[in-house]
Amino acid sequence: MHDLGDFKKIVGDLITLLEDLDETEAEKLDAVQKNRVTFVEETMKKEQVAVMKLRGLDKKREAIQKDLGWEGMSFKQILSQVNDVEREELKPLFDRLADSTRRFNDTKDSAQKALEISLHHINTILAKKAAEENRSYNNKGNEKKTGGSDKHFTSTKI
Repeated sequence: MHDLGDFKKIVGDLITLLEDLDETEAEKLDAVQKNRVTFVEETMKKEQVAVMKLRGLDKKREAIQKDLGWEGMSFKQILSQVNDVEREELKPLFDRLADSTRRFNDTKDSAQKALEISLHHINTILAKKAAEENRSYNNKGNEKKTGGSDKHFTSTKI
């Protein structure tokens, strides 16, 4: 059976993990902005590990909440169920968790947008390069189509 101390610890662990995830997202954002592709990949691997830890902690939190009779309750609902002393202990933790979650989501969204912009930029460059490689010009400087050849195999002299 779990107690309030276990619940406070798991909420604290969630806060710490979200703060670590926020740092990782900030590193990823910086790497994207500096075009450090390998570092972006490294931060994404760290992120995947942290997300798995987050899922595990959340399952533990749910189990503890169930043991305490708070199954399926939001943190706001929990605060309405506890006595004044427990409320004073839990409210700052819940506020900090909400703040950490908001900061992480904001940083994650910024990193995602930067990645999308970077990928769009890369795709644009690749498309321009491909178009340039497929162009040829006649002696008057006019572009000739190279997709279909003007020559046919029967018009070739041997």
